[in-house]
Amino acid sequence: MASPPVAAPSRKRTFLRSWLPWIILAIGVTAAALVWFWPSEELERANRVVFATWIIAPLTLILLGLWVLGLSGWTWRTRLIVVLVPLVLAAIGWAAAVREVRLTGDMVPRFRLRWEKTPDEVREAHRQSAGVAVSWEPGDLSGKLPTDFPEYRGRKRDGVVHGPALARSWPTRLPRQLWRQPGGGGYSAFALAGNAAVTLEQRRDEEAVVCYDAATGKEVWTYSYKALFTETLGGPGPRATPTIADGEVYSLGAQGDLVCLDAATGKLKWAVNILENNNNVQWGMSGSPLVYDRVVVVNPGAQTDAAKGKALVAYDRATGQVVWTAGNSRAGYSSPMLATLAGRRQILLFDGEGLGGYDAATGAELWRYPWQTHMGINVAQPVVLDGDRVFISSGYNVGGALLRIREKDGQWSVEPLWKNTLMRCKFTSPVAREGYLYGLDDGVLVCLDQETGKRAWRGDRYGHGQVLLADDLLLVLSETGELVLVEATPEAYRELGRFAALEGKTWNVPALAGGKVYVRNDREMACYDLTGP
Repeated sequence: MASPPVAAPSRKRTFLRSWLPWIILAIGVTAAALVWFWPSEELERANRVVFATWIIAPLTLILLGLWVLGLSGWTWRTRLIVVLVPLVLAAIGWAAAVREVRLTGDMVPRFRLRWEKTPDEVREAHRQSAGVAVSWEPGDLSGKLPTDFPEYRGRKRDGVVHGPALARSWPTRLPRQLWRQPGGGGYSAFALAGNAAVTLEQRRDEEAVVCYDAATGKEVWTYSYKALFTETLGGPGPRATPTIADGEVYSLGAQGDLVCLDAATGKLKWAVNILENNNNVQWGMSGSPLVYDRVVVVNPGAQTDAAKGKALVAYDRATGQVVWTAGNSRAGYSSPMLATLAGRRQILLFDGEGLGGYDAATGAELWRYPWQTHMGINVAQPVVLDGDRVFISSGYNVGGALLRIREKDGQWSVEPLWKNTLMRCKFTSPVAREGYLYGLDDGVLVCLDQETGKRAWRGDRYGHGQVLLADDLLLVLSETGELVLVEATPEAYRELGRFAALEGKTWNVPALAGGKVYVRNDREMACYDLTGP
């Protein structure tokens, strides 16, 4: 009689097979939670996102995949199905659905799907139906009217606007929308003079300087040229804001195209490329043209040996010919601005290596204060304070410093008064009022005592947006496109109201003229009356 078959011995579930994947998952979740919720202001939000989302999560999935392939004990068919099928489905879904990925200032991805119309398609359809301004009275295009906002962050580039008074009743009565429409790409802001609202846009493979009727938003004229700058974080488009001065528009594109146009007609007067024998910086030319006396000054930086001595360049406003050159530092992402320090009129430039002061008449470098930041990303405008003091600030956990500029017997010196990490302005520029500084510290609105650097209060998070000061009010344009009104007082953080002014990532600076705010991002633009009834 045949013996009954012997059953195969059962495979023992070892520690590696039973518990290791749960341990890997638990460690991954715990590590991500610790990074995300660790109660320290020193750990910037972008670093939390990068470590938790871009490093810990993928590493956890990779380790689990290796466990499946090498230690699970499953059949090879099951192993391959568990590992490969999700990867293949994810790749197919990504290719079929995702057209483009953009990142916020905190490295959070935002997806543009393939079935969505592109911004260019939306804008072109709107312009075709809306048409251009049939009759347009330009008004005074000198840029010298009290109600004008003719350049980046206002006439002094300090982000300060005086009058008319803004309404404070936003919770009960939102500002009136005057117009809103699709716009071109890029991070330029509006320059306002007379009835002209001028900005710089990306339109397919061209940069376009565009003048809109400030009252209606309709196009008045456009000057375009071939140029397409793009990079992963910010995407395509120009960065700098045009300047309107004495009936002319001066505009600098992301690849160094500087043009002078007639403000009433958009006709070209002259054009140069400021990056000749030079290299661009990683995120493109971002310094808005500074116009004064008979020159227009730009900051190409010195990224090559051939460009040494030409980091700051003044061009003749009438001809476009070089008047003087100066500086040896690589470019940053701030704009040149005029200031009078220690009795000397000078250009302040926060470049990729520090803060410098240059004689406004000759361009001679008077003094320099080194300031090292991650990849030279100095973006914020310096804030000039009384007593020959200047406040500078950067993101990436660098923080800010208050400096005193001195001159004695022709010798210039810079004295640091205090430095801390309580205001880390990544993309925004701070403002000052009555002894206090207001700005976005890694996206959170804060108030600092300018004498001591101590924090008076820490408010809400608005992301990497922008801030203007309108008399005793802070006008904040958040990274998500909300306009927010906050009292500019050191007593306490008081938000008076907010509303959604735009959709999508908004890094562009708002422009405020005559009580009307002009806002835009890389998808749309709008105008709101903030004065109320």
